[in-house]
Amino acid sequence: MTTLLKNIPSLDIDRFVQNLMNAPNRHTITHRNKKMQFHICRLSEIDDASPLDKPHIYDFFTIYFVEAGSLAKINQLESLQLNAKEVFFSKPGEIKTWQKMKGLKGYLLSFTIDYLLMLINDKNIINSFDYLMPDSQRKFALDEANFAYYQNVFNELGKEYAEPKLQSTELIRFWIFVLLIKTNRLHQEQHQLVKPKKLTRSSDVICAKFLKLLDETFTDLAKGTIMKPPRIKEFAELLNVNPTYLGECVRKSSGKSAKSIINRKTLLLAKCQLLHTQNNISEIAYQLGFESPGYFIRFFKKFEELTPLEFRKSMSA
Repeated sequence: MTTLLKNIPSLDIDRFVQNLMNAPNRHTITHRNKKMQFHICRLSEIDDASPLDKPHIYDFFTIYFVEAGSLAKINQLESLQLNAKEVFFSKPGEIKTWQKMKGLKGYLLSFTIDYLLMLINDKNIINSFDYLMPDSQRKFALDEANFAYYQNVFNELGKEYAEPKLQSTELIRFWIFVLLIKTNRLHQEQHQLVKPKKLTRSSDVICAKFLKLLDETFTDLAKGTIMKPPRIKEFAELLNVNPTYLGECVRKSSGKSAKSIINRKTLLLAKCQLLHTQNNISEIAYQLGFESPGYFIRFFKKFEELTPLEFRKSMSA
């Protein structure tokens, strides 16, 4: 069902917490005059009547650690069910909605990349975590040993946040990195990877930069802060390489063409616009950089076997 929106609104941690919680906790109140960059709460504290059932573009990372119960939500148009002894990671720029919760126990952790960079000044650090790359697994089932490990880390995070002491902020950042590194190892074990993927080849580095730039671009498109997406040539210019070399690097590193990756992003945003905004087909077509609505309709039908209007009607029925 579409909502009366022209663009999908963004959501920062401050508004996320205000909408999500029954009442802000004491530690949140003491920081209400600052832009929040980190928050942790127990899942049992979340308000069942939270107004986050409409889509928002989150501009921060979230980690869901479920000890008991279940949570259903939509992440990038994909239905997601989280159950006991599972952990899930989401990235900035993703479109999400909440659906329903049942007997939830566990933790919800939110943080910005700037919060982490106060400890380690490396903007590419996130690219070293394989599971945060596009199309990677983000939900992990935990065995007893790993469940106990994650539970201990989240308990420590919650304790430092609720009752801050000397250097609690630094310790919180440390524990977040522990979670990120531990999960990267878990990802490697579950996928039987011999060692972490290191961005040593120039093609890997350029591909990672391209994917990051692509995410940022389509997030801005969804928000309505830019009018049209760059073409491959313009992406290449932004990365200071020629288009042919960019295409070679992306294919060598990801196994996919740059065009197919852009098409997938375009299709995802088109679906989000059709489902969650009041924009007509022409408006969506031009926003996504198509020269005409007819070209957009042919593009959409090629992948979905439905016209955009048929897709919108089928999902709102």
